[in-house]
Amino acid sequence: MRRPSSLFPIAFSLGVHLVYGRALIAAGLIGLAYATANAQGTVGPPAVISPDVATLVGTVSVTELSVSQANRRALQAQKNAQPVEMPKHRRPDGSPMGAPRSETRKELPLRPEPNAGVEGRALRPFQQSVSIIDGFTGIVTGDNARVNGFELEPPDQGLAVHDNVVAEINNLLVQFFKSDGTPLTNPIAASAFFLADDAFLTDTQAFFDSRSQRWFFDIVVSQGSFQGFGLAVSKTSDPLGEYFIYHIRAFSDDLSGCSGVDCFPDYPKAGYNADAFFITADLFKIIDGVIQDVFIGTSVHVLPKKKLEAGADFTYVRFDRVDDFVVQPSVPAPGEPFATANGGTEYLLTARNIQDNSDNVRVIAIYNTRQIVSSPGSLQQISVDVAAEPYDEPVPSTQPNVIGPFCTSRGVTSAPLLDGLDDVFQATIQKAGGNLYGVLPLGTKDGNGLDRDVLAWFILRPTLTSAPSLTANIVAQGYVVPPNGYSVSFPAFAVNKRGVGVIGMSITNPDPNVAGGFPSASLIRFSGFPRGNIIVTGQGATSDDGFTGCREPGPGGVGRWGDYGAATVDAATGFFYFGNEYIPDPTEFPPGSFTNWGTFITRVH
Repeated sequence: MRRPSSLFPIAFSLGVHLVYGRALIAAGLIGLAYATANAQGTVGPPAVISPDVATLVGTVSVTELSVSQANRRALQAQKNAQPVEMPKHRRPDGSPMGAPRSETRKELPLRPEPNAGVEGRALRPFQQSVSIIDGFTGIVTGDNARVNGFELEPPDQGLAVHDNVVAEINNLLVQFFKSDGTPLTNPIAASAFFLADDAFLTDTQAFFDSRSQRWFFDIVVSQGSFQGFGLAVSKTSDPLGEYFIYHIRAFSDDLSGCSGVDCFPDYPKAGYNADAFFITADLFKIIDGVIQDVFIGTSVHVLPKKKLEAGADFTYVRFDRVDDFVVQPSVPAPGEPFATANGGTEYLLTARNIQDNSDNVRVIAIYNTRQIVSSPGSLQQISVDVAAEPYDEPVPSTQPNVIGPFCTSRGVTSAPLLDGLDDVFQATIQKAGGNLYGVLPLGTKDGNGLDRDVLAWFILRPTLTSAPSLTANIVAQGYVVPPNGYSVSFPAFAVNKRGVGVIGMSITNPDPNVAGGFPSASLIRFSGFPRGNIIVTGQGATSDDGFTGCREPGPGGVGRWGDYGAATVDAATGFFYFGNEYIPDPTEFPPGSFTNWGTFITRVH
């Protein structure tokens, strides 16, 4: 059984004050701003109906797949075990996410509270007056080597939970656990789960819809001329039962930039409302089967949820967003009503800085979703920009300078930095109390001049009238700025319908002797604004020692440190869960030959 890890509280005292009913944080640590969009919204291009009917490709049983993995491992052990780097996600200008941009970086006056302290002690579980926190190690790099026959970087995190069952999907593996970490299944190859043995697979997510009591898993499927998504939808609420499996073509050959060939759907993001399941993707041109650094635009795919849950055939709707990049759909908190006005509405967010270097956040509404089956062409989209607090691209994080066995074997003389990707909403937007909750990383300097990442969070209130007219205002916003030396990245919100919950994140510090020094999982409680201490829940045991950060002799480069974290709420228990990459104890979870990452699943009440 996978054992829960020690947990370390970090006393990042935030000096919380209440002023005229609005929360303000001392020393500029977290600032709240209130703004309203002046525009009434911009109506986007009309819906395009898919030319192909999506059909069921088969069904799978999780229980049967779990049993079959023992034979699969024996076969995979004979394969070439060279590591595989997952595709680098690209910006609109074709440069890799995480690479330095040409624009001048904003100088943001972000400093931690002067009196903030740092302390750590091992407790299992960690308990305090308002929280019980525990957790366990989920999928690790060795699992992928044993099941798929190779190691990979970076691991991308998907997480869904219901009634104390935790479903983790991490790039090419799926596994189910009890909430105490007891495995309910073996790690299952994503290729077997999605009935896509010969396809290239990447970018995974997981959801449990508490209204329809169904589990959803999605993944990119690329195979020859087919570019699209794999989607697994449970037949019942039983996570270990049978799933309908769809391969859904992300058609885009009608777009001029794709030149008659479907573009590659990169960095997909998903969410749902009462009527539809939404998958967005950044489209990049393909020539002769090779993905090009040519960004075409973002597509929003609207799939009929009732058809998916019935295993029925369907057509779907595509919306084009040529001026947007990484558009995040929203999911409702447990008990949060779906937006039923205007024929059913889904709200999405995108951060505009990566496109136009502004500080705007764009709210998108797709409405008339109740007509997704009977009149799909009647669905409409509208968007509005909201001026927000300053934010900018992340920078690589500094970890302790402990050079691991693989990096040493490559002649690397210093530990690699850790990639923070980009200033986009990397995790699903949460909807609670009619508000949208989003968080993203941004780069700045600490009080000692160290480049590091902090977090910018936003609460927005959208209003769509029947005209239609879309407006949005920022209810609250601010930053999470840890003490000097610390860097936090890959954040994800999990909140209940009252807007109370946590922000989960990765954390690291150049000092190996402090809590959260080695790459670790951590959280901060949230109730209208971040409160209390940042708490390290999955304490890292050593530095990242992966092949993407140690390619050549000399100083370490920038390692691929995941592309996103994940967070969710168990509707049956009210517990909050989040998953982030960390470096587990190598004596308990032996590292691979080329990588040593793991994931930590945290539970909070």
